Amino acid sequence: MDSSYHKPSPYRSNTTYIHEYSRGLTGVDLPRDVLFSRLIYASFIFAALVIFCGRIAQISHSHLRHLTSMTASRKQQAYWSIERSSFYANIKKHFLYSPLGRKRHNREIQLSSAVNVGTIPSRFQAILISLYVGSQIAYCTYLDYSVNEKAALVAELRGRSGTLAVLNMVPLFVLAGRNNPLIPLLHISFDTYNLLHRWLGRIVVLESVTHTAAWAVNACDEQDFSHMLERIRTVPFFSWGFVSTVSMIFLILHSPSPIRHAFYETFLHLHQLAAILAFLGVFIHLHLDSLPQKAWTTAIAAIWFLERSIRFLRLLYLNVSLKNGSTKVVVEALPGEASRVTFYLPKRIHVNPGSHVYAYLPDISLWMSHPFSVAWVEPSCDAASESPSIHPPKPFSKELELSPSMLEKQSIRELDSYLPPGSQPTKLTLIMSARQGMTRKLYNRALATPNRTLHTKGYIEGPYASHPTNTPSYGTAVLFSAGAGITHHLLTVRHLLHLIHTGEASTQQIYLIWSVRSTDHLCWIQHFMDQILRMPERRGHLIVKLFISKPKSSREIVSPSSTVQMFPGRCRPAVVLDEVMPGRVGATLVSVCGPGAFADEVRMATRKRIGRGAVLDFAEEAFTW
Repeated sequence: MDSSYHKPSPYRSNTTYIHEYSRGLTGVDLPRDVLFSRLIYASFIFAALVIFCGRIAQISHSHLRHLTSMTASRKQQAYWSIERSSFYANIKKHFLYSPLGRKRHNREIQLSSAVNVGTIPSRFQAILISLYVGSQIAYCTYLDYSVNEKAALVAELRGRSGTLAVLNMVPLFVLAGRNNPLIPLLHISFDTYNLLHRWLGRIVVLESVTHTAAWAVNACDEQDFSHMLERIRTVPFFSWGFVSTVSMIFLILHSPSPIRHAFYETFLHLHQLAAILAFLGVFIHLHLDSLPQKAWTTAIAAIWFLERSIRFLRLLYLNVSLKNGSTKVVVEALPGEASRVTFYLPKRIHVNPGSHVYAYLPDISLWMSHPFSVAWVEPSCDAASESPSIHPPKPFSKELELSPSMLEKQSIRELDSYLPPGSQPTKLTLIMSARQGMTRKLYNRALATPNRTLHTKGYIEGPYASHPTNTPSYGTAVLFSAGAGITHHLLTVRHLLHLIHTGEASTQQIYLIWSVRSTDHLCWIQHFMDQILRMPERRGHLIVKLFISKPKSSREIVSPSSTVQMFPGRCRPAVVLDEVMPGRVGATLVSVCGPGAFADEVRMATRKRIGRGAVLDFAEEAFTW
């Protein structure tokens, strides 16, 4: 069939040329479709190049700061503590770190205590999304209106919307992958890519519905509605296209935030099945008529197969060993409704600070995997954290002078005997706060077992690093955590103390801020903090501030030293930063991991202090779904 743009012939009957416009490329403006496709490709490449150049500049700057201040004293780091560019400070304050409005970003919008409708994009994310959505609308509506024929105009819209829908499926599948190559390349978090994935999915669905509706208009005009339905039932080309469109409509109807969060495991299974069916429908639809967009679907299939293969091979490599068998799991039910889940891997692996893994627990949730920050890893890759301390051991529980009842609840079972004799594989620990679904079921199962300890089988996939921040290049690190968010910062603290001990870090001050509801939650990380508090250099560089928002009594709030302090009430990030900033050393990093409302408080407090002369950077770890 001729692929050039066709106009209706005056010598054809109305039925004949409308039939041509309801199938094939007649009326489709291929040259313009190709042009717009190339413009979209170019816009993707240009945006990626701009972000990449910006990241290269940031990485180079932080690396230079790291090299020049590793052996520098506090006074010698003064140069790096002062903001030299008010322009870049304003970019960070009003663009990169800014929420869309005044404050709310990751705090979920709740219609009731049980129903939430998701989060609000940041200003940077909102601009990207608005520009891209606007461009798609412009491309779809830029038609040849000079053609004085309804069927031709509708056919052009059919071709344009179908082309863009298939084109957008390529980045849609790339951004959905856990092994997204753009994460390490552009240093953008998976959370941001997940947001873009959701918006790309909405665009693909709307363009697919537009494509189908445009076809249906001409198909009905050819004869009637019943004849159009007959063609869907009997002609494979139309049948598979219709199957794909229905699958996409299902995808958008079952994925709003209230449904996604209330039935997440069911949602994910159905989402993956519908996505496969939608893609299969598109692939066969294009293959039957050998349409030019078929090459894009081949690329999508290759991307999907490669990403899934990498995940499967990584899962196999981490969790199966001919010598030590497979991964074993010990789950401890802790006070404060949380589970400490320890994976005994059959081999030794390296885990970077701030990494997360996907946990598979088949006995609890057969096929599902859930992301969790890695709280602790043993043996440590940092030799200093395992070396004898230069200070007498002082357990975290004793230093805080907790009540005897607390100490009974916080008894830590020695689980190293669970390892095969003489082996040194990795023991990786996660803290799972019991909420709904899998985490609640896991906690209840462990709570019902003797000694509140459940032995089961499980697997991990990963570890996946967050978008990297050169934390050791900062003279001051202020690490805010709330609830189970403390897991994101424990390995960072251990790693920084090790680098300080070996003279490889610029960091001179580490503030670990943890906000919890009750002192029961302190036992979640007691064993890990005991090890951190024994490390060399800890006393001179680490200050721990614990905020107990709902203490059972005032006797629980005891600050035994100036380096480990407890406070009643909620953490106020603005007050903490006001105390830290006057005595800061070098550049300052503020990092946060915790519930959305707490993260928004830290974000606002940080932004208010940017542009006042101090170098202040912000990093947030979040998992929004």
